[in-house]
Amino acid sequence: MNKKIGRNDQCPCGSGKKYKICCLGKNDDEEFSNPINFLNNYKTLKKESRIKQCLHPDNASCSEKIIGAHSLQNNKLLKRISSNGNVYMPCPKADNPFAPVTKWGRKEATVFTGFCGHHDKSIFQPIEDGVFDKSDLHIFLYTYRCFAVEYHKKQEVINFQKNIFKRKPSLMEMSMDDDPFGGMHMAVDDFQPVKQIFDDALLTGKYDVLSSVVWEFPITINFAATGFEAPSTDLKGKKIQNLLDVETLAKHIFISVFSEENKTYCIVSWLKSNDDLFKEYRQQLEELNIQQRKNYINNTLPIISENITLNPDSWDKWDQYKKDEFGSLIWGMSEISELSGLTYNRLEAPIFDLFEL
Repeated sequence: MNKKIGRNDQCPCGSGKKYKICCLGKNDDEEFSNPINFLNNYKTLKKESRIKQCLHPDNASCSEKIIGAHSLQNNKLLKRISSNGNVYMPCPKADNPFAPVTKWGRKEATVFTGFCGHHDKSIFQPIEDGVFDKSDLHIFLYTYRCFAVEYHKKQEVINFQKNIFKRKPSLMEMSMDDDPFGGMHMAVDDFQPVKQIFDDALLTGKYDVLSSVVWEFPITINFAATGFEAPSTDLKGKKIQNLLDVETLAKHIFISVFSEENKTYCIVSWLKSNDDLFKEYRQQLEELNIQQRKNYINNTLPIISENITLNPDSWDKWDQYKKDEFGSLIWGMSEISELSGLTYNRLEAPIFDLFEL
């Protein structure tokens, strides 16, 4: 049964008032509803929806200033990947939301306002200044930064929704089943117990809360990325979890790919409390040969993440058909295939190869 917002429910616009005394019966903003104003409206909504916060649980020791923190290290990763101070990302800017890849200055690329200056420096100092050593601490820090940017972005998407509802109250009359942002609310809810585990680890210094598979390649690459997903099947198509079950929290894996010291690393990690769920998945990952591991990374990153930085000169040399296939994964080709009953094989080599950028 489709459920609509009740008169006494909290208004979806975020005012904190009941729907009946807030947006019920309000008229839509005609200027906002005019498609001619789409681009300006989008830019305004993106700006209004930004959140400045420090995600560290010890708020008492926060510095006053929330900074633009990099989810991929600027001096360590982006400087090497960039050309003329720029990188490409499949993450659109507000002035061109439909671009498959966008040019970003490396000082603005991967930036999010999720930490104060003090905590951004103190938390991640070990991986900023030291070489990745595969320790519990280093794996935790790469995974935590991946989690933090995704958690922060999802909160901003919910703000974006609220700001849309303020301008177009008629959308509140749709059923909750048709709400395009409903999944984002559930995703934030799914992340709450994960955040608690990360918070406890930060406060206690006990970082062995993750299980992981770490791949090492004896090469450097012209890209870097982080991302996460809640896989519904393993690499052989066997069901892992039912993502349509709204009563059960989704369980996630986190992925970080980066180069340093003439090597490339891929960290695939998850909470130790989910070991039973991902037992076979882990075994499958560990048994992959080098080419299969590259195929997995090539397919998985554009499916799950916009937080991918690419060397512009290398991307520009790619043939258009390679760019098109990469873009099709960014825009959801694999999800469309799976909705049609076809399993997308992440171990099959795509036309493009990020390792050849």
